[in-house]
Amino acid sequence: MKNLEKKPIEQLLSIIPNHPATRIMHISEGGEAFCDAIKKFVKAYDFEYLLNITDAQFYEKMHKTYDDEDCCKVKKITLEQRRYVMMAKQYDFLFVTTTVPNELIDEFTKRVYGHIKSAGNIILFLPKNNLENNEKWRASLEEHFFVAINTIDLFEHYEIMIAKKMHGWGG
Repeated sequence: MKNLEKKPIEQLLSIIPNHPATRIMHISEGGEAFCDAIKKFVKAYDFEYLLNITDAQFYEKMHKTYDDEDCCKVKKITLEQRRYVMMAKQYDFLFVTTTVPNELIDEFTKRVYGHIKSAGNIILFLPKNNLENNEKWRASLEEHFFVAINTIDLFEHYEIMIAKKMHGWGG
């Protein structure tokens, strides 16, 4: 993941309301600045943060860094595994900053659906100016019962796509 600017990170995190017991999941392959910003945000509001990492080297670094944090858990995952959480917890916000290969987008969207609470949000960091990729994600989200799909232009290298899981829709 390319470096992100500090001010847009703060703007993006400002969409998260200060509600008790908020849970945030993040699927990442790198980008320490964004992880640290979420960790700081979570600690300030006493939220819960699960950082799922797809890159072995980044996992080692972050696992050591976050080892003593009560509000944060770090887990190594692969995109191909069946579930990305062990317990039946559901999350209010899911940030995706890892690259999901085109052939896994539908399967990935289907898998994360069950990890997000009703009316929860998935927030994808997509390469900027890649209309074909954006349309593939939009179609997959719609097919797997996400609504209110919007894009936001905050970062130099990424377009943010946000979608909401609706209560009672889908499987």
